[in-house]
Amino acid sequence: MKSEFQVLTEDGVTVVRLGEEYDNLNPQKLELVSKSLLDIAQTVNPPLVVFDMTDTKFFGSVFLGSLFRFWRRLTTRNGKMACCCATGVCSQVLDITQADKLWTVSATREQAISRLKQS
Repeated sequence: MKSEFQVLTEDGVTVVRLGEEYDNLNPQKLELVSKSLLDIAQTVNPPLVVFDMTDTKFFGSVFLGSLFRFWRRLTTRNGKMACCCATGVCSQVLDITQADKLWTVSATREQAISRLKQS
């Protein structure tokens, strides 16, 4: 499995590029990933974050819960979150859960960054 995630900055927006899968991480590993993500939500400046799912093949409900907790923490700082490049099962999960009602969901990273900066 690729690294759980990478953090980079693009055009003033923090991009979290997720790894391959989040359905079968053991509970301890998932807890560490979730804690790291919550730390990012608490400290990133400006509080604009794009989750790039280019490499992500699947994520489970527990990880989806981590994304919701991340989003809630980010919004306490008047931040905004977007997801991009989700395909296959990941796209279906975002669609079924109506995540697009809470977060910007875009086909490309460039679109997600642009939409976050405009909103």
